[in-house]
Amino acid sequence: MFGTLYTTQDVVSSAYAAALLATFSTAILCFLGLSWTNEKWRVPLAMMGVAALASSLHYVGATSLWLSGQAASGGIRFSGWFTVHPLQVAAVYFFARTMGKAPVGVFWRMTGAALLMVFSRYLGDAGFFNPTLGVLLSIGFWLYILGEMYFGAMPDLIRKGSRAVRLGYFWIRLILTIGWAIYPILHFVDIVIGAGQAPGIVALYTLFDLINLITPSLIVLAVAGQERY
Repeated sequence: MFGTLYTTQDVVSSAYAAALLATFSTAILCFLGLSWTNEKWRVPLAMMGVAALASSLHYVGATSLWLSGQAASGGIRFSGWFTVHPLQVAAVYFFARTMGKAPVGVFWRMTGAALLMVFSRYLGDAGFFNPTLGVLLSIGFWLYILGEMYFGAMPDLIRKGSRAVRLGYFWIRLILTIGWAIYPILHFVDIVIGAGQAPGIVALYTLFDLINLITPSLIVLAVAGQERY
């Protein structure tokens, strides 16, 4: 994409370029962090790194599609979310697990809910059933994930951790609470109301992808560094 001319007025191309570079850089930082963090932090850090790398690959495809015909596809976006969101949820589980044993059922329930959260919106987007129903089901699975993060076994483990661990978990949970709320809202505007893949909608999706992925990844890296040094 960097060999293709696009103007500063092309908000989508600029947003895609920034997202590609930012997610790829985040993945590199997470993978480099594996060499100097404690062993117990390597699983959540690696998962965040893989999620960032998968997101950068998704933006390569999204950028190619946009530059070829000024078009955006929800299908490409969902292909990224199917990988990124379950990995993020799994990383949060293993983040909490650094403080002690957590029931493995929490892992399976949360990652399954993350997959179903994305799949529900996908089915509504693809027209397999009512788009509004897809949004509502997606919100339900998202609220279940938040319930595990606020009231399940993980908060009890986090309370045993250091101040850095408690603050890190607080901010990651807050991002997944506020940041992830934008996805059903934008999906409702995009599909249910019918705004379509307008440049403003695409740019907002990209902006919140950056906030919701890069910030938690760097938080995990920072907490792992605090625990080491």
